[in-house]
Amino acid sequence: MTRVSRFATATAAASLLAAPIALAQDSATSGPGISFELGAAGTMTPRYFGASDFVLSPTPLFRLKRLELPNGFTIGGGSDEGFSLSPSISIVGERSVSDSPELVGLNTIDTAVELGAAAKYQIGSFRVMGALRRGFGGHEGIRGELGADYILKPDDQWTFHGGPRLGFADSTFTNTYFGVTAAEASAAFPATTTGGGLISAGLEAGLRYQVDDYWAVEAGASWNRLVGDAASSPITTQGSKDQYTLSFGVLRRFDIGF
Repeated sequence: MTRVSRFATATAAASLLAAPIALAQDSATSGPGISFELGAAGTMTPRYFGASDFVLSPTPLFRLKRLELPNGFTIGGGSDEGFSLSPSISIVGERSVSDSPELVGLNTIDTAVELGAAAKYQIGSFRVMGALRRGFGGHEGIRGELGADYILKPDDQWTFHGGPRLGFADSTFTNTYFGVTAAEASAAFPATTTGGGLISAGLEAGLRYQVDDYWAVEAGASWNRLVGDAASSPITTQGSKDQYTLSFGVLRRFDIGF
């Protein structure tokens, strides 16, 4: 996988992995089984945090819809209304000078895997959500998002959503991707230490078209403006504060046991 599996791609894939977790006892109408969607998307993202150029790459999609165990414990399923919890997984790809010559002098940052949890609350056409993850590998910081959506569903096939997004991180994360150590410092990249807090603010929108009971098409776009120390970093100064993503994917639903 190329470096396009960075923050937006990975977060997009992570959100597709997420499924509400709940306890349910409904053996009269269902039994043990699993229902999931599997597909692929093409995703365009900035090459790295603060970059002005983009990379397009394929991204695997997996969305767990429902998993019911013999004892009645259920993951997913039911109405989207109310409160739900889900896992949150993100992958931040490697950043290296060999792929981005404009970063000459800066150390390579290995691929990082972020693991955490997400929560959402939906009532009618409105939902709010948040996620918090800890990094392993390329960084060991904390990163998360907060957002809200208005959901429009004109019929059984079309679903639209959109709303504001906020991104935040601790100083371990920001110093990894926006800081410059004394050993890396140069005329282009003066030594820089960054603090944690709000790092971006923007908007996200998406749509889903349900072709039939099994096939669906999804597309999404987002714009995030880097703020604070992330925006003033010399890495961002040589790139762009505006971070855009685009994605388009196709998924097929599989039901086993239900």
